Parts: sequence; structure tokens; C-alpha cells
Amino acid sequence: MKWFESTIAYLFPTILIDGTPWRSLWEIQQQEQFVRVARFFFPFPAVGYIAHYYYFDVPMGLEPIEFWFQFRATMSAACLVVIAFYFSPLARTRIYKIPAMLLCFGICYSQAKVTVWYGKEAWVFFFLFILAMVMLLRMSSLNSVAYGALVVAVSVPVLMDGGVTTENIVSGSIVTLSLCAMVRAAFVSDVRNFLLNQENIAAQEKIIELSQDFSNRIKSFIPKVIADRLTHYMEEDRLTVVEASIEALKARKQDIACLFTDIRGYTQGSKDIDRFINESVMPEVKECSDTIERLQGIPRKVGDLIFAYFDTESVQLNTLRALIAGIEVSRINESMNATGTALEIRRYILIASGDAFVGNFGGLDSSIEITALGSPVNYLSRVDDLTKAPALASKIDTGDILISQRAFNLVNDGVVALDCEMIDLSQLDLAIRDFPEETIIYRLIPTDAIYESLLNAYDRLIKPNAESLIGRNGSIAI
Repeated sequence: MKWFESTIAYLFPTILIDGTPWRSLWEIQQQEQFVRVARFFFPFPAVGYIAHYYYFDVPMGLEPIEFWFQFRATMSAACLVVIAFYFSPLARTRIYKIPAMLLCFGICYSQAKVTVWYGKEAWVFFFLFILAMVMLLRMSSLNSVAYGALVVAVSVPVLMDGGVTTENIVSGSIVTLSLCAMVRAAFVSDVRNFLLNQENIAAQEKIIELSQDFSNRIKSFIPKVIADRLTHYMEEDRLTVVEASIEALKARKQDIACLFTDIRGYTQGSKDIDRFINESVMPEVKECSDTIERLQGIPRKVGDLIFAYFDTESVQLNTLRALIAGIEVSRINESMNATGTALEIRRYILIASGDAFVGNFGGLDSSIEITALGSPVNYLSRVDDLTKAPALASKIDTGDILISQRAFNLVNDGVVALDCEMIDLSQLDLAIRDFPEETIIYRLIPTDAIYESLLNAYDRLIKPNAESLIGRNGSIAI
């Protein structure tokens, strides 16, 4: 049955796109292409008829010369009218082909008349004109043959009046219509190519849609900073979703700043799951995480514990962001405790800096584990344990920020003078487990003045002489 299907497709090519979502698009494209061709083609016969009069009719002495002028001028005017139609809004209507079909019919029929008026071998041009007009009208093979046959049928009496023999008419018709069928066989290929192109476009759109869906799924459970990097690799570096995910999430060594804070008395308070967990801890943890992400930090939450790291190329910038985020977290905690609608949350905020490996230490699915591994992370965990010692707990209050010696030096030396209290652990007879050499930590009380000075330093460091990226109302616009 394949030959039958091929025959039907040859005779009725548009049957290939019937029932597809692209039929209307095909018609629009055909109309646009036809109008462009008509605008280009018809000026040539308009000029050609006038030129024929002056360069052939007059030199050849055709009589009556007035008749030939009237004939050539009339045909030229008809071409101009059709040209005007294809430059008008009417060219966008459903009848856009009719003027061209009528004009082409008139050109062919008038050429048949020339065999009566002029004689000789003018009838040969009649058949050539049919072939040319069929190519111009861009119809299927069947429609082209039907159109050519109609022109021949109407013109046969005129050709016979002009002395053209029946044999010449028959042979000319057969050859011309056969050529019309062969020439317009390309119409089937046009339809097939269009259909294949649309299917390829649809397949590409589906791939893009699936890639975007996959990208969105990955972004839904990774921090915003990592998600932004993923988008950058896809849009700027033209990586696939998988390639971008691997690049954005791969573990790497970086000098980072870390923020560590957990809730004091969480285990006891969690026994009141409705008031403490639902009304206090959950909204507080979310707001703290959002603040960290606005400052391009990468948060990791484990129960009440919030750990975050900042891993840009500038360790000073990382530390500044960690300090600003620490003050924001302290303010959030203080504000929520002041409402009186939920149980009190008590936090210390710890900040350190140093070399660590950061990135994804799991897979590319639900096993993704984006975190930092290294000395500053372990250091903060040990300091957090130490804050439970009475000797140190007596020197700090809820909401205070404890800063490591290195993090303090990074910011205090040439960035912003931090008004901190130095705590010598050796004088308290305390030592940081696994870090006995670290005997000094700094206590920062998050006042408005310190917060403002950190914001100003941040502005100078990230964008000198440019519009601030951090709002003065306490909001972060990064």
C-alpha cells in the first residue's frame, strides 16, 4: 500500500499536514512566500509589455500600431493593478491567489490571441507561458495540471483560429502539462520538508522543556546561590543541565567564611512540638535561611542548627557577608522573641574563616549533600560546645556573635574597625578541643552602629563608587 499512499500524497500533498497543529502555519507561510514572489515577479511583465512595444512592435512595423500599443498598455496596466493588490492589505486575505491566477490566465490567453493577430510561431510562447505561470502560482502537481488544462481548453478555439494544427495543440498540451506535473512535484517535497522541520522544532522544544523541568527540579532542593550558578553555566557557557549541575555542584577547595548557630535548650523545648517547633523554630529558621541566601550564603539546616558558608573568591567579602548575616540572624531572633506569641529562642552566632572543601558530596538526586568540610567547620562545632561551659557562658549573651581570630583579623585589618571584646580562653582555663592553639575569640555585640559600619564597608568592598547593593532599612538587596 506504500505506492498508493505515495500516489495520494503526490496528488494531494497537504494531506500530510492535515490534522497536525501546523496546518495553519503552513498556510500562513505559503501566503507570505507567494506574496513576496508576486511582488518581485509581476513588475517584469509590466515593464516587458511596454518594452516589447517599443523594441519589437514598432521596429517590426506591426499594423495597426495603435492596436498593438493599446494591447501592450492594457496588459501592462493589468500587471500594475495586480502589483498594487499585493502591496495592499488585501494580500493578507484568503483570496490572495485569485488576482495572480486571473492575470496569469489573461497573459496566456492573450498570447493565444497573438497567434491570430501576428501568426507565425507565436503559439509556442503560449505553452511556455502556461509553464511559467504554473511555476509562479506554486500549486500542487494536480492543481497545476488542472489549471494548465483549463487554460488550454479555453484557448483551443483561439489557437485553431490562428492556424495552429490539432497535432501541434495536442503535442504542445501533452508536453506542457507533463512538464507542469514534473516541475510541481517539488510541492510534495516542500510539504514533507515543512512537516519534518516542524517535528524537529517540536522535538527540540520538548527537549528544552524536559531540560528546564529537570533544572527546576534540581533548583528546588539546592540553595539559591548554587541555583544561580547553575543558570549561569547553562545560559552563559551553554552547558547542558547535567553538565551545568556537575560544574555548579562539584566539590572544590576554597577559602571560606562560615556561620554556625543552634538553639540553646532545643531538646527540652522540642517536647512542645506545636508551640515551640511549629510556631517558633520553623518560621525563625526559614527567615534566617532566607537572609543568609540574600547575602549569597549557602545555608544547611539540620534541625535547629543553621550552618552556612560563603565561598566567593574574596575571603574578606565572605567574612563581611557572614558578619552581616550574623547580625541579621540576631535581629530576627530578637524580633521574634519580642512578639510574645511564641516560645523564646536563644541562639549564639559563631563565625570563622579558613580553607575548606565546599560543594556537593552526594549525587544529583535526593542524595545531594551541599556542605563544607574542613578546619573552620570543625572549629565552629568545637566553639559551640565550649559556649556551654559556665566560664564562657557567663561572658556572652543570647544574640552575641563570637568570631575567630582569623575572621576578626580579615575584617579588622583595613576593612572596618570592629568594636569587639577579646576573650582569652586560657585565662578562663578553657581550650577549644582539637584546636588548642586557638586561645583568642572575639565577642561582637550586634548594635546598630556596628551593623551600619559593616554595611558601609561592604559597599566599599563590593562596588566602589557605585549604587549600594544593601538597603539602609536593614533589607539586603543582592
